[in-house]
Amino acid sequence: MKEVASTPVSVTSIADPRWELAQRVADSSNFRNCPKLRAFFLYICENTLLGRIENVREQHIGTRVFGRARDYNLNEDNIVRVEARELRKRLESYFSGDGRNEPLTIEVPKGGYVPVFKPRGQAAADVAQPAVVVRAEPKPRLPARQRPMLAAIIVLLSAAVLWLAVENWRLHSRLNPQPAVRASGPAEDYSFYGELLGKLGATPNRETLLVLSNPKVVLYYGSASNRPNPAVPPGHTIPAPKELQSSFDEALNNMDRNQPFHFLRSTREDYTGMGEAVTAYYVGRLMQSLQRPVRLTQGRFLSWDHVQKGDLILLGGPQINDWTYRNIVKSNFNFSDNGIENVKPLPGEQKQYVPHAIPGDVTDYGIIRMAASQYGFNMLLMAGCSSAGTAGVGEFFSSPEKMRAAYNRIRAAAPGQPFPANWEVLIRVNVRDALPVETSAIALRPSARN
Repeated sequence: MKEVASTPVSVTSIADPRWELAQRVADSSNFRNCPKLRAFFLYICENTLLGRIENVREQHIGTRVFGRARDYNLNEDNIVRVEARELRKRLESYFSGDGRNEPLTIEVPKGGYVPVFKPRGQAAADVAQPAVVVRAEPKPRLPARQRPMLAAIIVLLSAAVLWLAVENWRLHSRLNPQPAVRASGPAEDYSFYGELLGKLGATPNRETLLVLSNPKVVLYYGSASNRPNPAVPPGHTIPAPKELQSSFDEALNNMDRNQPFHFLRSTREDYTGMGEAVTAYYVGRLMQSLQRPVRLTQGRFLSWDHVQKGDLILLGGPQINDWTYRNIVKSNFNFSDNGIENVKPLPGEQKQYVPHAIPGDVTDYGIIRMAASQYGFNMLLMAGCSSAGTAGVGEFFSSPEKMRAAYNRIRAAAPGQPFPANWEVLIRVNVRDALPVETSAIALRPSARN
């Protein structure tokens, strides 16, 4: 979202040591790997130095820096307050470390977002704001004899509000009666998961690991210099091709977008995709309700020593979680370069399920698979072709209403026999705005092929 300046003056045109300090701080190791935090810091510094204090408010920051809607609810989304806490910590770290010799320091006092520039060692309260001073009008004091009356009115109003809330709740309950829930309801609702999961998570002295994926991340940022940052090892940063800038610029804040040079940098750390994180939340909560405890870990920490002592719940497709498919048995539904391959299609099924997009929607596919590995451990896999697809798969598996229908079809395929130890379900996930909005089971097999 582009910011409309109230004046044609730009802070970059001002020879101001405070702005030069802000740029040094933003380019330091404390902020280099946090593009959003860096954008937050530069935004409040720029607007403060130009006297645009009205822009340094939570709603404006959330909209212009973090991409929230103009009318987003501050009570429900505290992104600015959370990032401000982290910003204060990193500023303190910079000025006690790399910036310990800076003649000026920058602080963001609690309770607001206007940065204060001050000579080192001087209290923030003694420093005047750099551009605009907003003076509050003195508040008229209530005469002492009227204060008890005001207190009584406040108590009466509070009681009236509470009474109205209670009466409203009672009226709502009468107009919208809720069905009675039997004490045994939840246990009956989730009981079929016992057969679906088999021994996974229920075997004494065997730990169950919930394994997150670790995709690499590429960062795109603007710079005033035509050279990559020397603190980043060679090979991790390259100049951004001109043809990519028009596609990527919308992801940048105004400051980075207007820089003359742009770079792509691959991270040296691993991150978990949002879809896998959402699935971990769904599955972790489900396993807790089933009293089958799991321990969270990452794919990069997993070794064969672990699987000798426990079972696995693997999240994410092969493109971001290679452990999912390293030495794991193939079955009927397998990920391919284009999507998901159906090894032996049944009548009405396709040979390939390829994700595709139409205006406004994306159709993705994913797999839920339970298998007893030839190496002696049990494995539950949940993965989509994309991160959003994985989120949809996790939501489907953790929904008793949806998963029960798949369970009934698997059970019906082997009447009169023990429930299959190996099974797999192919899921269709409709995605909108990178979020799964509808999921359905389109094919299944009662026994994964060993």
